[in-house]
Amino acid sequence: MRVLLNTLRTLAPRPIRSVINRLRSSPRGTVAPTSDTPLEPGTIQAPQALWSLVGAADADFVRVGQQFKALFLDAGLKPHHAILDVGCGIGRAAAPLVDYLDDNGRYAGFDVMAEAIDWCRANIAVGDPRFEFLHADMHSDRYNPSGTQPASAYVFPYPDASFDYVWLGSVFTHLLAADQSQFAREIVRVLKPGGISIISWYLIDDEARANTGRGRIAFDFIHPLDGCWTATPDLPEAVIGYDLALIQEQYKGLGLEILNEALGVWRREPTQDQDIIVARKRP
Repeated sequence: MRVLLNTLRTLAPRPIRSVINRLRSSPRGTVAPTSDTPLEPGTIQAPQALWSLVGAADADFVRVGQQFKALFLDAGLKPHHAILDVGCGIGRAAAPLVDYLDDNGRYAGFDVMAEAIDWCRANIAVGDPRFEFLHADMHSDRYNPSGTQPASAYVFPYPDASFDYVWLGSVFTHLLAADQSQFAREIVRVLKPGGISIISWYLIDDEARANTGRGRIAFDFIHPLDGCWTATPDLPEAVIGYDLALIQEQYKGLGLEILNEALGVWRREPTQDQDIIVARKRP
């Protein structure tokens, strides 16, 4: 549980308007490393100019990647497993797995941002058949306006039952309900029986509702959409929240057994801190 709670604090929405930029992404009591932090020889490091594509400007590539890896290992990831990174961005989750996955292991990541995918292909596990980065031809007003496929109809470019693990960090916090439902179905499709999904959210529960409008919460999800809520009506997908009970029912209906439900402190403190659900696909 400690790993889950620490990882909650590393997940930050891509910076959209000032409402996002005011949020803190570093764990309390720590100082976020900078691009000048000494690194072990061979450590993959993205240029700091790219960090803002996937989070806050102080969300250090190496530090966040190691926290993601710790989360995966805490959830049972082994060197021989296959893991899918949905919305992989600049490869923060991929880089620390290069020296972890064995010859039977596999990493696949896709993202709508061509710049991010280009960087990953040129800098992470180049020529290594265990690692694959794909650009998704999926429309996004901000990140891929030329994409031809709506998210609500996007099919993950992988066969059924391909992965032991599927990871989504700060993806469902930006997807409207129709898009999220399609992604959820695809997650189940590509997971092997018994496979694990690890997904971050903003899940609205009684505590979040009680604190809404009192200045004690990161986002006031008071603007209803079709099946979800937004705190930024002028740009709804900047930050999206879902009713916890509704998502619990969705998991059940899709045959996903919730193993761990770590709720972040965003619901009681004005800091960036997402929820994480770990679930297993029933055989």
